[in-house]
Amino acid sequence: TVMSVSVKPEGADEEVTIYREPKPNSELSCRPLCLMFVDEADHETVTGILGPLVAERSAMKESRLILSIGGLARSFRFHFRGTGYDEKMVRELEGLEASGSTYICTLCDATRAQASENMVLHSITRSHEENRERYELWRTNPYAESADELRDRVKGVSAKPFMETQPTMDALHCDIGNATEFYKLFQDEIGEMHLRTTAPPPAREERRCWRATLDKQLRKKLKLKPVMRMNGNYARRLMTREAIDAVCELVPSDERRQALRELMELYLQMK
Repeated sequence: TVMSVSVKPEGADEEVTIYREPKPNSELSCRPLCLMFVDEADHETVTGILGPLVAERSAMKESRLILSIGGLARSFRFHFRGTGYDEKMVRELEGLEASGSTYICTLCDATRAQASENMVLHSITRSHEENRERYELWRTNPYAESADELRDRVKGVSAKPFMETQPTMDALHCDIGNATEFYKLFQDEIGEMHLRTTAPPPAREERRCWRATLDKQLRKKLKLKPVMRMNGNYARRLMTREAIDAVCELVPSDERRQALRELMELYLQMK
């Protein structure tokens, strides 16, 4: 962890502090030195704005920072990890076709047909360097192939990748994952699952009834239509004080209502 960085310019008497960790010895002391947030825009805007940044990063990756620590010169390298991008941004930065592409995955070469046949065995095979090589093949077509053959060779790379991304969870899927858990929790509270410690688990029809009750209430109070599969817009609407107020109207116990409100408040504070 870097606690502080200072530099002594030539001819100067005092060091200049560039960075100082404001909360050392805390959970914050291992955070990155720089965070950058992005949202989607057209290709020209993204490349125009981020182009100089990528050039700076490349120069910094190949350089060394030498600092004197306790009287000893220590050499440091710079690492940049582009994480947390959603699929649209990954496709933009890595030069892949848009999300309607037959090449469905940003991590491997699977097509829609292959993915539908194989729902289990997956591995991350794409890489930034490989995407760059494939773009050169796409641009030069060295084997004089037809458009379809060439597209199959490059597996959906159709623009020059200009920033490396690391596969991790993005904010959209965090929202969806959290909302899915809360959606189940709301149904359990409506059915008072906490009272059924010794009773057998609820039948499927009973659970269906709880879900229908919840869906009806959310549609009535929040104009939220039921969805077959959780999506980002639904997830963000569900995780609000307005939604918890609507759900609490269906929860019989005062104590449980209070606990639900506190839980949602904690979630919103963390968000």
